Amino acid sequence: FVGGFEHKNHPKINKKINDVTEIKSKLIVVSNANQVIKEADIVIDFTTPASTLSNIKKALLAKTGYVIGTTGISQKQLTSIKSFSKKIPILMSSNMSLGVNVLFNLVQQTASVLNDIDYDIEIAETHHKYKVDAPSGTALSLGEYAAKGRKANLRKVKVLDRTSKNITRKKGNIGFSVTRGGEIAGEHTVSFIGSNDRIDLVHKANDRSIFVKGAIEAAVFIAKKKNGFFDIKDLLSR
Repeated sequence: FVGGFEHKNHPKINKKINDVTEIKSKLIVVSNANQVIKEADIVIDFTTPASTLSNIKKALLAKTGYVIGTTGISQKQLTSIKSFSKKIPILMSSNMSLGVNVLFNLVQQTASVLNDIDYDIEIAETHHKYKVDAPSGTALSLGEYAAKGRKANLRKVKVLDRTSKNITRKKGNIGFSVTRGGEIAGEHTVSFIGSNDRIDLVHKANDRSIFVKGAIEAAVFIAKKKNGFFDIKDLLSR
């Protein structure tokens, strides 16, 4: 561990990392990203899309590998990130929990098996009140896996808002619902709802340590790579 950085107005700037995290280090939190990135082999980034793009460009110059847990990244930003992976190793995931990534596979398999049967898919997610993007990146990824299982395009079948129009549910739609409150680390439920039964695939994060563990494993994984774009699936299938 060589350091940690935050934006210049963050309340933890200039405080000892040992005092604001569970990491045993006498180093202080700094605002100069370059100062940390040039010393690191791998950077783990859970920030905002704009910050991630700014910081990864610094990592590119320093030839430092990059683990991205930031959500809300646009397709244009993703294209840039993938282009950077030609020179440095990058692992990106909407959720660093290994359990959630198992859920991704289960959702795709279930959607595929039930594709020819009349089951509606609904995705519900709950997070702490401070989370900005909605639906969460994880919920959207679950939608992508469900759509993939159905051989559908999520952009054409996803429903994010049922308040602007009063219409009945269309066959093949994948609906999303969002709850924000308290300190909930993350809960996701994918429901396959038939005429006579319902299948719920659920993941609940009890605390954020599972994301830390997954991110560290991701860092160890790409530390052995020279370049390339990876996701948690690559880590699980090693």
